Amino acid sequence: MRLIGKYSISSALRWCLGFANVFVMLATGIMAICLAASIISPDFAAGFVDGMRDLDSSDARDLHWPERLTLLGAFLACGFTWWIINRLRRILLSVNQGDAFEFANVKRLQGVGLGLMGIQLTALMLALVAPHVMGESVSDYDFSLGSWLGILVVFILAEVFRQGSAMRDEQLATV
Repeated sequence: MRLIGKYSISSALRWCLGFANVFVMLATGIMAICLAASIISPDFAAGFVDGMRDLDSSDARDLHWPERLTLLGAFLACGFTWWIINRLRRILLSVNQGDAFEFANVKRLQGVGLGLMGIQLTALMLALVAPHVMGESVSDYDFSLGSWLGILVVFILAEVFRQGSAMRDEQLATV
């Protein structure tokens, strides 16, 4: 199997990311609706959160800030995942076309790094807030050094792509 071009590994990976992107978009939309419902109609959102906790929603209660922060965290996690998948799909498209070191990929890789940072910060927020919403004790945030090092590697790769882009432009300018 070829690495680039039609029917290649990169095109298959791009197709798989596109398939996953559909479900991430649906989850993002659902979480956006739930977040908007928590602002517009706290009763609806409180019933949604009670349903997640397997509680009887017959007792009317107000939605507190931890529940709203949990819905916001879920929305942000879905949104950051959507952002990352779209950037990766565009990078794979340029790789598939044989132009991996275009300057746009530098910005896309930086966008992936920022999205990964957003997911890690959202995970920190959810680790502090979500257990309270579910009626459990606050769990410790699992600081994953590997995840943060992976984010650093993505930013380093963006700089490598910047150098590759400069070298490509210099080669194209020389005749």
